[in-house]
Amino acid sequence: MKKTRKIFFVMAGGGHDTDRHYYDTIKNKRSTNELAKFLKPEEVGLLETYAHGRPYAVWGAVPGSGNIRNWEAMEPGDYVMVYRQGKIILAAEIAMKMKNPSLAEYLWQKDSEGKTWELVYFMINEVDFNIDFKKLNEYFGYKESYHPQGFMAIEQTKADQILSKYGDLISLLKKLQNGEVVEKIEVDKSRVFEVVDEEVKKQPTEHSEMQWRLIRLGLRSHFDVWVPENDKHREWNGEQFRPMVLKDFHETLDVPVYIKNIDTVWKLGQSVKAAFEVENSTAVYSGILRLSDLRALTPNSSYPLFIVAPKERKQKVFNELHRPTFSNPYLNLDKIVKYLSYDSIRNLDETVKEDPTRFDIDWLLQKAETITLS
Repeated sequence: MKKTRKIFFVMAGGGHDTDRHYYDTIKNKRSTNELAKFLKPEEVGLLETYAHGRPYAVWGAVPGSGNIRNWEAMEPGDYVMVYRQGKIILAAEIAMKMKNPSLAEYLWQKDSEGKTWELVYFMINEVDFNIDFKKLNEYFGYKESYHPQGFMAIEQTKADQILSKYGDLISLLKKLQNGEVVEKIEVDKSRVFEVVDEEVKKQPTEHSEMQWRLIRLGLRSHFDVWVPENDKHREWNGEQFRPMVLKDFHETLDVPVYIKNIDTVWKLGQSVKAAFEVENSTAVYSGILRLSDLRALTPNSSYPLFIVAPKERKQKVFNELHRPTFSNPYLNLDKIVKYLSYDSIRNLDETVKEDPTRFDIDWLLQKAETITLS
């Protein structure tokens, strides 16, 4: 069953203290090491595991009937949109929450009434925005003049509707920020889902090597890594895939189950960070088709898509991606998909092994090739 994701509004503005708190613990993220003295050992372990050692954006709420109700409803993977003066200034994903007065006092002291923001929550995948709230109202079904108040949750029916129609919230916000066209998801999902458990035949040699290297690159980038169930038994260079990758994939309304078919997926929390298809067939078609189906289900997604193929097949990949089936305005695969050769993956993997601090997705995008016709 698909997991719903709740969407919360949080106000961060209207006073010197709030502005300072926003800078201190959202813009200036906090490490688990710094906060460990206020946490239980199991909480430290969960935080370290969830974000793979990354620092967190941290926020909290003062106890009150409405705040307690909304905070108690929060779960990992839910969205938070932070607003100030009529604008969305940040969106993020909930990683963990805890009631912790000592931690809250350390981070934010106490307010004028001696209370502190002890309903604490930790956020990942945060992105800065500057979007007039009026732009969102039509998507959420609110009147043009609507503005949220304080800390509140969007009605779940509205949240489900927007995630089902447009995909993940942060990608939608990126399109609104950039003035890009927002696409509605109009594909017949039942047709696509039929192939989820179908085993895809793959060559056990270079294909496995590329998956292994992509797994290692993802782990060194501090992401969770998913490979299809039928690939988890594979190994390369004496290393089995299964202990290195996610055991389960949690489907949500905005992250379709079809992505389980993609050769390698990097994730952080509930959010997809990159998807890779390794193509070594003569036709170089099956991997492109899987990316096409994924794109049809998530037309507003902002995470990068990659085709990894031998350099001698590069032009064939480019030609296929320029076919009208894939380059139409709804899919735009010829503009979205990037190409990486087997040799480039090998070089990246060996380079990152020597210096893991050099690697992130932006660097990978710089190394990838844009699809062009010769």
